[in-house]
Amino acid sequence: MEFVIEVGNLMVKKEYVLHIVDKLKCGIKSEIKKKNYEAALELILNCANILYQTNLYYVDEDLEGYLKEIANKMEILSPIGKKTDVIFFYDGFGLNSRGLAQIYIKALCQIKKVIYITYEDCKENIPDIQNIINKNDGRILYINRSQKKYTEQILQLCSFASEFKPHDFFFYSFPNDVVGVTSLNIFEGKVTRYQINLTDHAFWLGARCIDKCIEFRDYGANVSVKYRGISKNIIVKLPFYPIINKDISFQGFPFQIVNGQKVVFSGGALYKTFGGENKYYDIIDNILKKYKEVVFWYAGSGDDSKLKELMKKYPGRIFHTLERNDLFQTLQHCRFYLNTYPICGGLMYQYAALAGIVPVTLRHDEDADGYLLNQEKLVVDFENKADLYQEVDKLIRDDTYFYERRNQLRCSVVSEEEFMCNLKEIMNNNDIMEINYTDINTDVFRSEYLNRISQYDIDSFLISKKTIKTILKYFPMHVLRGIIKKLISKCK
Repeated sequence: MEFVIEVGNLMVKKEYVLHIVDKLKCGIKSEIKKKNYEAALELILNCANILYQTNLYYVDEDLEGYLKEIANKMEILSPIGKKTDVIFFYDGFGLNSRGLAQIYIKALCQIKKVIYITYEDCKENIPDIQNIINKNDGRILYINRSQKKYTEQILQLCSFASEFKPHDFFFYSFPNDVVGVTSLNIFEGKVTRYQINLTDHAFWLGARCIDKCIEFRDYGANVSVKYRGISKNIIVKLPFYPIINKDISFQGFPFQIVNGQKVVFSGGALYKTFGGENKYYDIIDNILKKYKEVVFWYAGSGDDSKLKELMKKYPGRIFHTLERNDLFQTLQHCRFYLNTYPICGGLMYQYAALAGIVPVTLRHDEDADGYLLNQEKLVVDFENKADLYQEVDKLIRDDTYFYERRNQLRCSVVSEEEFMCNLKEIMNNNDIMEINYTDINTDVFRSEYLNRISQYDIDSFLISKKTIKTILKYFPMHVLRGIIKKLISKCK
């Protein structure tokens, strides 16, 4: 399949991305040869970011090899030494409730002593995680990335390992984390390395330096086997559950409900709604056209130009806000959740199900599979718009059906206790959940990434405050175009 991006009169093929990647790799090899590992890591970070943003493929053997080479050549002051009954949980995100860190830490604290490692600039962002660690006699260590180079951060992480001698190392981070992945290479044979595959749909670094790859669904396992080349022998499945604070009160709708109006809710990063032949916005349009009693609310950030077009067509019936912390409570007050398309919101399946509302999803590819237990039996995914509209009609017009569906969804997410027990079994080398391996094809799904971005977007992916000097050395014109793109985006 040939990927094409149209930007005005400019046609840009995937070769543009591959040209940048090849040039970055030449720079990486040159910097490693000169023993300038800091610059090499900066270029690897930028290269991995471009591959993540464009999702041309899922693993890059060259980048994996460069990181291993750097790990072998770096002078680590002292070995880890004898293993102790300690777990390291490395969290590159440092977010309090979003993602999976909190549920893993809760479970791991019931198994062994946990030392949680994140970055100093995240210290004020993680009050609940800090509370969990402190209650369970764990410890929190911070890496200083604002003042330390990448090589120095790696040495700091390795010094933590030398001091506390962990038996297990759980890696949970962003796709281009050169600090964490280089450290994983250094820790080979010294700890059991677990990759928590949060980003199972896209490229990430680290596929060649792990001992266990924890997938949360069959789809991710199939991608890892077919496209990342990870052995089935080290893949395990562990479905997760979302963090929900039921003590928060519903903050109310950001609009007034009149004459028995019914709210359809949707949300997440707006980039997930672009592409896919505009089907997401066509669905909203058709729902609002047919059901005068429906109000549509989208909560999330990003380019809202298409929402604004619909706002003009349906004044007073479409509302856009940023995300709120009462998501679960909001869902409980809505008629159903309309999932994003062509890229679905995975966690939103679970939030909606636990709130008792149907996550109505137009199926784009296998990427929507496996977020709920027995998802194929719950009738939440629809192969075409006609079937989806039938479900929407019943949810809006039939109160009996609406309440029946609420009850069907409540047991479709794993419990906290089940999650902890399953994780413990994985650490004891017991595979408790069967994985259904099938031959999947993600070409169409991945093509959406390039279809929604321009040449200038690709250039902007090269720009990072910490690596800008090194990138300028190799890509002066790309950086200039990327800066222009970022400035234009800020002015919108």
